[in-house]
Amino acid sequence: MLAKEKTPTDNFLLEYCISVTLSCHPHIILTHEIAFHTSRDFVFVQEVAPAGNLQSIIKHKVGMQEDMLKRCVPQIASALNFMHNSGMVHRDVKLDNILLMDAECHWIKLADFGLTRIQGTLVPSLSWCIPYTAPEFCSLRQGEELILQPSVDVWAFGVLIYIALTGFFPWKVALGHDQQYKAFAWWQVKKDLLEAPGKWEKISTEARGMFWKLLALNASERCSSMDILNYIHLPWKAEVPSEQIKMNPSFLQVICRPYDVRAGDTSSSTSCILLDHEMPSLTIGAEVEIT
Repeated sequence: MLAKEKTPTDNFLLEYCISVTLSCHPHIILTHEIAFHTSRDFVFVQEVAPAGNLQSIIKHKVGMQEDMLKRCVPQIASALNFMHNSGMVHRDVKLDNILLMDAECHWIKLADFGLTRIQGTLVPSLSWCIPYTAPEFCSLRQGEELILQPSVDVWAFGVLIYIALTGFFPWKVALGHDQQYKAFAWWQVKKDLLEAPGKWEKISTEARGMFWKLLALNASERCSSMDILNYIHLPWKAEVPSEQIKMNPSFLQVICRPYDVRAGDTSSSTSCILLDHEMPSLTIGAEVEIT
C-alpha cells in the first residue's frame, strides 16, 4: 500500500510494472497482476514472505552465522545479476529489502523496487545518504547528476555482506569526513591486506580481497555481483588474529597486485578518488585529505 499523498501516480505505476516484470526470477518477490486504488492508497499484491527480512535475524555486534550468510549471498547475487542483465539497477539494496521465505534462509527474495531505474538514467544528487550509498553518489553536490550503473548495487551488496557478517555498519556515510570510511579508503589505496583498519580485523584475509572488489572506491573497478561466488568456499571471518598474521605472512593466501589509482573523467563532475603520486596526500570525495 502506497499513500497517494506521498506517491505520484506515475511512480506507483512504474514500481508496479517493474515488480511484475521481474517476478519470473526465483529470488525476486512475486508480484501478482492485481492492482487497484482506494481513496487514500495505491495498492498492488505480492506474495507473503512468512519469515520476515534479513535485518530481523542479524545480531547486533555479532552478525549471523557464516554458513547461513553463504546461503543468502548466491541468491541475492543471482537476483541482482538478473536485474542488471535486464538493464535495471535496484538502487535500494539493503538488509530490510531481502525477504525470507523460511527461517534458515534456504529461500530468500529481493524486494522493494520503488527506486529501481533503467541503467544509463541520469540520477540527481540525494538529499540524504545511508551506509549503503556508494561514494560517487554521496559526493554529488546539490543539482549534480550521475549516470546510473550496476556498480551502485554492487557497493550496497558489499556493505550488506559486511553488516550481516559482523553486526556493525562499516561507516555512517561514504565520505571523507567519516573517520571509518576514510580509514577504509586509505587502506584500500595502500593495498596491504595485513594492515586492516580496526573494523576489518575480524574479516579473513581472503574476504578482505573480496570486499576490495565489491567496495572498490572507483566505481568502474567494482566486480559484478556474481563474482562473489569465487569466494564462497573461503573463510570470511578471521580465525587467526591479525598480530599472528603479521608475524607469519605465510598465513596470507590472497595475493593482491598493487595498481595506481588516478583521477579521470567520470559521468559526472565528481571524482571519488584523486591520487597524485607527486604529493604525499590522498583526496577522498574531492573534499578531505589524508596525509
